[in-house]
Amino acid sequence: MRQREVEQCWQQARPHNVDNLLSAQTLYQVTCNHCQTRDAVIRCGECMPLEWFCAECDQLAHKRHTLHSRQTTMAGFLQYIPPTESVKLVDGRYSVSEQDCFLPTAFPKSICSCETNDVAISVGRSVTLVCINGRYDLSLPVLTCRHCSKQWGPEFSDFVRSGYWPATMQAQTLFHQDLFSSFEAMKTAAPGMSRQAFTAMLDHRTKQFGRTGNVNADAFQRSFLQYVYCKSEEGKLLGKDPFICPACSPEMVAVSVDGNRKLYRFQKTNQREEPGFFDGVFLAKDSDVSTFVEEVRGAVKSTSGKAMCGETHWSAARETSRQSSKLDEEGVEVAVCRHGFLLKGLNMYRGEIFAYPMFLQKSLQSAKFLAMDVTCRYVPYMNKVSEALTHLKPLQEMRHCLSVMHAKAHNTKCEILWSARNQEGVGTTLGEEVEQINSYLSRCALTTKYMAKSVRIDMLTVHAMGWNQRKEDGLHIALSSRFKKTVEKTCEVSENLKKLQDQMHCCDGMLKQWVADVKQWASSGSAAASVDAVRGLQISIESLFVSIRHKKHFLYIHNDRNKRRQKITQKIAKEKKRLLEEIVRYNQKPDVDLVDTSSVVQNLSSKADERMIWPWQEQNKDGVDILTKKKLFDLHMLASRLAEEKEILVKEMMQHCQYLKEACTKVQSLMASISGSIQTGSYPNGFTEKGSKGLICVLQRRLKDLKLKQRTVAGAYRGILEPGVRLVEEEDGELEEDMDSQSDDSSEDEDDGEEV
Repeated sequence: MRQREVEQCWQQARPHNVDNLLSAQTLYQVTCNHCQTRDAVIRCGECMPLEWFCAECDQLAHKRHTLHSRQTTMAGFLQYIPPTESVKLVDGRYSVSEQDCFLPTAFPKSICSCETNDVAISVGRSVTLVCINGRYDLSLPVLTCRHCSKQWGPEFSDFVRSGYWPATMQAQTLFHQDLFSSFEAMKTAAPGMSRQAFTAMLDHRTKQFGRTGNVNADAFQRSFLQYVYCKSEEGKLLGKDPFICPACSPEMVAVSVDGNRKLYRFQKTNQREEPGFFDGVFLAKDSDVSTFVEEVRGAVKSTSGKAMCGETHWSAARETSRQSSKLDEEGVEVAVCRHGFLLKGLNMYRGEIFAYPMFLQKSLQSAKFLAMDVTCRYVPYMNKVSEALTHLKPLQEMRHCLSVMHAKAHNTKCEILWSARNQEGVGTTLGEEVEQINSYLSRCALTTKYMAKSVRIDMLTVHAMGWNQRKEDGLHIALSSRFKKTVEKTCEVSENLKKLQDQMHCCDGMLKQWVADVKQWASSGSAAASVDAVRGLQISIESLFVSIRHKKHFLYIHNDRNKRRQKITQKIAKEKKRLLEEIVRYNQKPDVDLVDTSSVVQNLSSKADERMIWPWQEQNKDGVDILTKKKLFDLHMLASRLAEEKEILVKEMMQHCQYLKEACTKVQSLMASISGSIQTGSYPNGFTEKGSKGLICVLQRRLKDLKLKQRTVAGAYRGILEPGVRLVEEEDGELEEDMDSQSDDSSEDEDDGEEV
């Protein structure tokens, strides 16, 4: 009803809105808002409320505001004119004439040693400035002393201090640093946007405001990557690590690994092999990965083809794979923590082979669990490789689990043994966190598949850093919300478990026995050997059942056209008819447990949630079938994981607070070290005195942001945790004093700034 009322209000106001839009273009006689005597001929929307100017006042005011977008009323309507044009009154008529416009830049206090600061400003060489409003063709100012004739012109350092970033070392084109920040934010929010689309938007705004010229997309990207690299180096000096999760440091619960085949890149001929700015930062160096893969392949004999679990083929479960002839990189393999932070990645050149996740596992051995979609096939291969290569023995200490969603597509016994829901100590970690990342990174493939090798690595790293920054900004909100939901879900699941126990007349002791029975059934091998014909029918029935369930599940997920869906629906109908025929043939065999056709049909329906356990898989010793026991088993496992999750979340909140405290301590020590170096005249990292003092200022800003973040995070966690929980290891009352001393911290920061 509220939405309907809003729509009705807009519909009623629509004619008035059109009239208001047209009325805004009406011209009328206006007096200049500044001199109050002459008629106004220029309107500047950025100078509101005093937006009307006469010709003389316009020249005086916009010498200082070169980048303002001005409109003239000479033609009888509002028309934009570039900053290099001005309106003059000649012989009682207004005309447009050319004028010199200087690039807005910071001037030095003095350019010479003369006592009087008497300088003249003249026109220097031409320069192009690109900002969010498009392209400006301006001139550099040249200062000349009227006494000694010494001249000064802006250099690279002056451009950077003024907020610009040169496209080349000659600085013929300048980009506003704010433009790079906007582009980076837009790329993080919309990864599929290309640099050509962004520069086309800048070209449109250039034309819209009465200027001419285009923005070079290649020069923009090259300058942008240079800028981002320098900002990342600044982040290193501040102690930032973009690929670490504050809640998982130092003890990490789980890492999820998966490949993304959409992030491929086409082969290009005559391509220069230049190293990227971020080679090895997020995506591991190709030379290191290829060396490891060759070492693994040389140590063990690989088996070709896709691996199987039950009757399901898994394209990711490969020990070896052929390289594509049309692609260079075939995708990326990434590792993320349970909070969705990107930790490490690598380029895939041979599809999803087991050596790739093993390389990532070797780099992230601090985690307790490794979650994959083919864990049941990966673990035996990993054990075989680690036995052959002794330096990989520590990999066996990490525990493994199947991601929860992919476990549903595995064999029932495999799901019970490996699913993350059934692993003690993992909490409610899904293992599917990497799918959210892949959904985001897949949109980058629209542009990265055409890039050069080094540029692709750099842009993917920029996307990864932007994603992690967004995750870090909302980490305390995510953990708090997750804790609340876990507490609510724990109560709900406990009640459901109790109700189900009462319905089945199952006491706590019997529940433990049933849980043990389900685990024992899953750990046992196949049923007793059957006659070949009977066993063949069993395999055929299982295979057809899994195939139908798989096709129905992905019917609308992987197919967006009705024509394609119709073909798959026809295949499903044929396979279902064949399945029922195979069941009839199987039930006609002597000395076999009959299969209930109606239960199979019900399980194949979209509303069925239960997994199918066939009669030849059951081990019914106490009169209760294994499927009934599995219902209680699943609910008991969920209740256990929820109880673990509460403890894990409290620990992660403590680690988050401790991480922020240690970051503050690290920044303070860096400030003290650099201040001491400045006093002794030995500047760190080869910086100048100005650079070292600037680093002190940046560290002060970083310290203030960390303290504000620390108070925000601690306040969020204290609002949901019990009063007795200590968030950080500290002396009594330290954090409470910090939370109440925001004004004191601000004054201390100001004092530090005065000292610098």
